[in-house]
Amino acid sequence: MKKVIAVISFILIFGLISACSGIQTPSTGGYKNGTYTAKGDPWAQGSEDAKVVISGGKITEITLRRLDKDGNEVDYNIFNGLEHSGKTYPNLKAYRQELAQKMIDKQTYQVDTLSGATTTTGNWKLAVKRALQQAGKY
Repeated sequence: MKKVIAVISFILIFGLISACSGIQTPSTGGYKNGTYTAKGDPWAQGSEDAKVVISGGKITEITLRRLDKDGNEVDYNIFNGLEHSGKTYPNLKAYRQELAQKMIDKQTYQVDTLSGATTTTGNWKLAVKRALQQAGKY
């Protein structure tokens, strides 16, 4: 009886391990090499887009852009966290580099959104997700 229970236990454990081994996590790599571009959702202030470069199956470069309502890239010298003409703009100049580096380091778009530019960083993450979908991952 103990042998039967041991065999059944072995089969169940082996089956569970085998089933889990096919699951891919967002950080395991395996993307198709190339350059992919995608956009986030448009909103009242414009939109965001991303260019993602995949080499060796891994994310090697991400360029994030913030576009105004007319589709022109914003002047990041204004979006530097300082006050301009009575209005303080979020520091998109630093945020876009910081967010891109986090995604490269973690090999996923699933990183924390940056406080102070929640909509913009959320749309950058969405744009990168969509680019990675083109690369065959998500």
